[in-house]
Amino acid sequence: MIAATKTVQKSVDRFIARQPIFDRRRDVFGYELLFRASPENFFPQGDGDLASSTLIKDSLLLFGLDAITGDKRAFINVTRQMLVSDSAAVLPCERTVLEILETIEPDEEVILATKRLKDNGYTIALDDFAYRPEFEGLLDLADIVKVDFLATASAQRERLASHFRRRDLRLLAEKVETSEDLQEALDLGYSYFQGYFFCKPQVISRKEVPGLWGNYLKVLSLLNRPDTDFDELEHTIKHEVALSLKLLHYLNSANFGWRNRISSIKQALVLLGTINLRKWASVVAFSSFCENKPKELLTTSLCRARFCELLAPLCGLGQRQLDLFLIGLLSVLDVAMDRSIVEVLQDLSLSADISDALLGGESPLGKLYSLVLAYERGNWERVTSLAHDLGISSADIVGLYCQSIQWADEVNSERPPK
Repeated sequence: MIAATKTVQKSVDRFIARQPIFDRRRDVFGYELLFRASPENFFPQGDGDLASSTLIKDSLLLFGLDAITGDKRAFINVTRQMLVSDSAAVLPCERTVLEILETIEPDEEVILATKRLKDNGYTIALDDFAYRPEFEGLLDLADIVKVDFLATASAQRERLASHFRRRDLRLLAEKVETSEDLQEALDLGYSYFQGYFFCKPQVISRKEVPGLWGNYLKVLSLLNRPDTDFDELEHTIKHEVALSLKLLHYLNSANFGWRNRISSIKQALVLLGTINLRKWASVVAFSSFCENKPKELLTTSLCRARFCELLAPLCGLGQRQLDLFLIGLLSVLDVAMDRSIVEVLQDLSLSADISDALLGGESPLGKLYSLVLAYERGNWERVTSLAHDLGISSADIVGLYCQSIQWADEVNSERPPK
């Protein structure tokens, strides 16, 4: 059964992150949950049972699935022991995809346990799958087969697609890191896609900036000048009708809760003040770049922005919260515009240390940004190292990450239609 809460040492810090899984329309189908305890991974080498049981317990009791995955499915790894003991059955079947690890031998006990879960309504996935005849019993019960695109040659990906096309199985391409990999998976008939392809620009070449985007870039530049001319800013926003409407939409959303509706840009300037206006107008302008991209791209940028902002006071960077918010927000602007980050930064009036952080610099701002990226990818060893360098307690990180997820999901749900 799942280890009782009292057996877990109070001094052990929980780390949990999520990675999106997309369908063929590039909408989020679910999130794989990544879990570790720190420092040094806590769980003894090879103790996957303790890792899986703790992930399940903490997903339900400590963090809450709603807070981590919203209304999407949670993909959770299970070990042999978790299967045969029926421990995984505590998870809600309608919200959970159980990933059977590739290291599990499909003996009779495992197959019977998987059948019980399948009969109870669980979606079954086979993780990091490489075909062997002895897996036929599990394949008859599986709904999804995950194929590691980094570890599997192109010819093998095609053979697997051809083989499973004749069965009622959906293929999930994981570790899809480039747009070329994504296109190959689409062409082969894969149903789902996992990886950071959506966070990398598809084209690294000089592209002309469309007229409307030029206005949005101008707004971002004006917002981030130390001597912002708010009369010029108001003039620019008012003469870009779409941007004005989006700003007013955001400011009148539930995130603010004003007693009376805001009806003018001038009113927004007065009510919000310099810092909040810079923050929210940056979000509005940036969201315009993401309109033809997967919605998760904006969610990712918002989550990074909020995470950077919340972590700032913990490492003596409280006075740079707005700058760190902007770093997280702009971290995917190269993808949104399909231009190199160097070209994008040339069009923005950012301070040297903000630009340096976005380019991977080792300043305090850069280290905090690197910590956020490492956490997002589940690189716990680097998270621990960077947190130590910055003087941040690991115990504080996970709660702020969950807050960032919820905030980003709420803000993105307010995203106005095109």
